[in-house]
Amino acid sequence: MKRDEKNETPKKSVRKINIDDLPKRPVKKNTGSDEGDAMGETKVFRDLPLNDGEDFEFQPDFDTMDFFDEDILQEPPRRTASASRRSIPVEEGDMPEERPVRRTRRRRMESERVPEETEEEIPEKRRIKKLKLTPEEIEERKAVRKKRRSQNPEILAVTYVFAFLFVLMIGYFVYFNAFVSKNVINSAYNVRINSFADTVIRGDIVSSDGTVLAETLVDENGNETRYYPMGRIFSHAVGTSEINQSGIELSENFYMLQSNGNPILNALQDIRGEKNQGDRVVTTLNAQLQEVAYNALGYNNGAVIAIEPATGRVLAMVSKPDYDPNTLVDDYEYIVSEESNDSLLNKTTFGLFVPGSIFKTLTSLAYIRSGTDYNNYHYVCEGQINLGGDEYITCFDQIVHGEENFMDSYAYSCNASFGNIGLSLPDNLLKDTCESLFFNKELPTEIPHTKSSFNLAADDSDWQTAATAIGQGHTQVTPLQMVMIAASIANGGNMMQPYMVDAVETAGGGHRVKKYLPESYGQVLTTQEADLLGQLMEAVVDYGTATSLSGYGYSVAGKTGTGEVSGRGDNSWFIGYAPVEQPQIAICVLVENDEGYYESALPVANAVLQAYLGQ
Repeated sequence: MKRDEKNETPKKSVRKINIDDLPKRPVKKNTGSDEGDAMGETKVFRDLPLNDGEDFEFQPDFDTMDFFDEDILQEPPRRTASASRRSIPVEEGDMPEERPVRRTRRRRMESERVPEETEEEIPEKRRIKKLKLTPEEIEERKAVRKKRRSQNPEILAVTYVFAFLFVLMIGYFVYFNAFVSKNVINSAYNVRINSFADTVIRGDIVSSDGTVLAETLVDENGNETRYYPMGRIFSHAVGTSEINQSGIELSENFYMLQSNGNPILNALQDIRGEKNQGDRVVTTLNAQLQEVAYNALGYNNGAVIAIEPATGRVLAMVSKPDYDPNTLVDDYEYIVSEESNDSLLNKTTFGLFVPGSIFKTLTSLAYIRSGTDYNNYHYVCEGQINLGGDEYITCFDQIVHGEENFMDSYAYSCNASFGNIGLSLPDNLLKDTCESLFFNKELPTEIPHTKSSFNLAADDSDWQTAATAIGQGHTQVTPLQMVMIAASIANGGNMMQPYMVDAVETAGGGHRVKKYLPESYGQVLTTQEADLLGQLMEAVVDYGTATSLSGYGYSVAGKTGTGEVSGRGDNSWFIGYAPVEQPQIAICVLVENDEGYYESALPVANAVLQAYLGQ
């Protein structure tokens, strides 16, 4: 019998009792310890026939507990002194207060207890107990769990990668549909579009005032012929559809081969095997202004482009030499056989030319941005500037301009003064200024074009730097880019994206299918910069090199230029806008290989401005 260490008693002889010798209703002896009682400590039976001084103990076997009769676990009734069996002598204090015997399974022995478990371990322990796993199986499960935990980071990383790729794919689909799909659909290499012509008669192209610029004629036999009523005047702007597809014929090819007219009528025509009339394209081009610009160029080669500063609408686009779109199929072989023949080239968008003095607008902007006190600029022009040795930059006709401030230098287009300004600019400032206005970059427009180029390194010679500052050197520009710069100045520094198509309508104009709205690229100049450049351009017309544009019922701001081309004569330039107070038109004129210098472009610009402003 296990006793309390504090209450030592003499040892008694103990006799081991077999389970078969147990009586029907045993009585347990409490050892005085709740813990011992709960854990199944030594059990003493009082009413067994024992010899004097004998006691017995019984250590229960938990594996056999399931076979116990439940009645055995109940407390037996007390026996009287007259009972046939002798009572076991129990000393006072050895018998604690009796407690009711629990009817649940006995717990594990104290020695078999497991240390307290954490909240995370309890569920797993319960699973193990329920499954009755062996220690080897438990260790194996732990190893598997550990391996899974080690693999989780890789699985998570792969999940993130696939999620990112999915989002990227969705983003590309959105981008493709919004910005790329139209170019793919309208590509000259997309032969599937031509299959639409089997069921649709190609739609018309009209000007902003409704003048037909291109239409499809159908004879009695159903043969179709594309006809251009205005002929050469719109050859580059409208383009052609049958060969060397270009211009609006190319950009709106898909829409002109769609028929969004009356669906019932279209269905009936399909049943009868007849073609439906394609949708028509309404352009931003002003037919009257286009004709004036075309005639003003006369026999000169060159380009004229005019846009609306506040919206970017292209009002006129002329390029010479030109071609007759009605006979291009027959003339094509002859045209392309001549290397010098560039009549198929739209010079307003794809022609690259030396800008001459109109580039001084960019040099002036860089000088303003340099932080120099341009209001106190002072220079004495002697007709040329010496750059060391035999290298000089001379003014036009070696004119001596004398004392000049910044505005005078721009108004008189003084090469010596602007060569001096170019040399004073910090390294790369002129390049950074030009690139902020899309030199060496694609312009923000859907009109197909080539990039203007600017090439000046920080370690270039003084002569190269000065020549670049006055618009010579290796700089080349398109008329489209220069008119966009002029329009941005007129629009307070906000550059609008040029566009040539106003809307797509059903045949006859009964229903609008698509409407093109003006889009702004954003501020390319601050309002202060635009205002200062505008004042410089006004001075050019007021008392500078473009006084022939003054004296009309509207004020003009502009800049003249002469691009010197070695061995091919000079190119005459003009960029500007009018009226100054509320600009309605911005224009760029280029006259190639002319001996009249900048003066040749002024009559062309004057004719266009007067035609548009109603003078």
